[in-house]
Amino acid sequence: MVQFNTRANEILLKLVYYGPGLSGKTTNLQLMHAMCAESNKGEMFSVNTQEDRTLFFDLLPINLGYIYGNAIHLQIYTVPGQVQYDASRRVVLGGADGVVFVADSSEAKMQDNVDSLSNLYHNLNANRLNIKQIPFVLQYNKRDLPDAMAVGVMNRRLNFRNVPYFEAVANKGVGVLDTFLAITRETVGTTFKKYHLDKKIKDFDEMLNLIESNVRGSMREPSQALEATSQTESTVLRHSNVSVEDLQPGKVADASELLEDALKANMETARLYSELKASKDALDRKSAEMAQLYTQLERANADNQKTRRYLESLIQSVGEAIISFGPDGKILTWNSAAERIFGYGRAEVAGQNLSLIVPESRSGETEQAMAIVGQGQTLQGVQSVRLRKDGREFPAAITYAPVKGADERILAFSAVIRDLDEQKNLERKLSESEAHGSLGRVLEPVFNDLVGRLTPLQIQARAVQESAVDTAHTGQLTRLVQGLDNLSARMRPLMMILNPPSPKREPASLNALAQEAAKRVEMEAAAAGVSMETALDPNVGETALDADQVREALAGLLRNAIQSAAKAPVRRIRLATRSANNAFHVVVQDTGPTIPAAEQAHYFDLAGVEGPESLGRVVAATVLRQHGGRIALRSQEGSGNAVLGELPLA
Repeated sequence: MVQFNTRANEILLKLVYYGPGLSGKTTNLQLMHAMCAESNKGEMFSVNTQEDRTLFFDLLPINLGYIYGNAIHLQIYTVPGQVQYDASRRVVLGGADGVVFVADSSEAKMQDNVDSLSNLYHNLNANRLNIKQIPFVLQYNKRDLPDAMAVGVMNRRLNFRNVPYFEAVANKGVGVLDTFLAITRETVGTTFKKYHLDKKIKDFDEMLNLIESNVRGSMREPSQALEATSQTESTVLRHSNVSVEDLQPGKVADASELLEDALKANMETARLYSELKASKDALDRKSAEMAQLYTQLERANADNQKTRRYLESLIQSVGEAIISFGPDGKILTWNSAAERIFGYGRAEVAGQNLSLIVPESRSGETEQAMAIVGQGQTLQGVQSVRLRKDGREFPAAITYAPVKGADERILAFSAVIRDLDEQKNLERKLSESEAHGSLGRVLEPVFNDLVGRLTPLQIQARAVQESAVDTAHTGQLTRLVQGLDNLSARMRPLMMILNPPSPKREPASLNALAQEAAKRVEMEAAAAGVSMETALDPNVGETALDADQVREALAGLLRNAIQSAAKAPVRRIRLATRSANNAFHVVVQDTGPTIPAAEQAHYFDLAGVEGPESLGRVVAATVLRQHGGRIALRSQEGSGNAVLGELPLA
């Protein structure tokens, strides 16, 4: 009898394959089981009560899927065909919703078919079922036998209701699926109409067609299923060793009742086992889904942690103080800029009242701001005064905003505080920078004018010196010429930086220029107590360069190295050349103190110059770049400083 599970929207229908012994009922079920997709079928059970000698029936659950919100499940049974198991057949037929009669087409088996059909009639009556009303389908199996009877003859003898019939060769897969689809369609249709479920369906015939289409689409080909049937195993439920002693005292032993109880118990066991297996499969699927969700949750949590660290880093890196505080005024968060602006460390202010950084004259401001922001508004650019740790007040611009939770409730308040003193300092530095820029633009033409005026003076002074007759004036004129030459030498590096001339390239030896530069600064190194050594690679040949400019650049680097080494206990510099990778390298090393990282970025710029002696490295950088080369600095604790210049071969 049809079973409804309203909680799960399930409809359970029972189909029974009936017929004489060895007519092919079990073969039909085995093939159907092999054809079904794994997700649509349950386990096959066999019930045996005669010590494994006779297969009484098979239970085969099949899921037809969801039809308009209802999950339709089929339980398919076979009955033992042998005459002596009539009681078993009667028990299995109980509650049947549809019957397939599998007849043997052999002429010798016709009487067995007729007797089995008559037995079906009586056993249905015993279960209060009417053979003329129950959904019923005929299958004429074993059509490949040489003595197979004509279908017309079999119809006249067996098809008294003129129901659908199908020719089949079950062991070859012929007619099995068609028979099953027909009884399924008949049973589902009759059940839906009987309980008026068809009234809820707009096109009932279309629904039945959909069931058939779903089943066909989920089935394997019979040829593939036949290979699997030999490997199909069924779960055997035994009910053996039952004796009179197992009965309750005073109860009369009845073999038929014992058999019926055994079959019903085994059938219920099979049903419960199927439900348990289905529940386990569902639980496994849920477990897999939970594992997947857990993985996604871990991934989301990791993403949230990354986002949180990013936001924290962002808050810590901004220039304004960002503070959050609770409705009671106690400080909750305090970023790095707040530590710098106010002078308090995070640990010092956590849990302290905001009044710690508010002058007494402004004590009422915070409460007023909290009252406005508590209504969900944001206050921007409030001009006020705040208090540093050392007691100094400073002007500040403050933006107050609410901190809301997921339910839009205001949990805390935030304040972004800008130190206007810092802003004024930045404005002053910007103004100074602009003034320096303007000065730089003026310096170039001024120095050009000075050089232009100085050159004629040098020429005239030399001419007067050469024509002087009075020896008393000769010494004065010599000192004047030297003074003008020194002044010109002092101005030349700055002019090369402000207005670098284009190199006049001619073949020259880098090693020779390095020796000349070392000779030029020899006296300066001795005066500073700095020893100088050279390591010139003999493989460094000639290349096209401006000899005067390169000599000046090397001398500038050596003077800079002497100045640096003079500050160290061990005063030593080294000049080296080498050839590598289609370029000539010049290295000037000194034992001076390490150059701070902040200064290294501007080491070869005018911004990093400390005095006239430092101009040499800027000149060297300018000359090398004019020649298409590069310059770099390496400064390490304990190793001193090294300047590497590179000149490409030309």
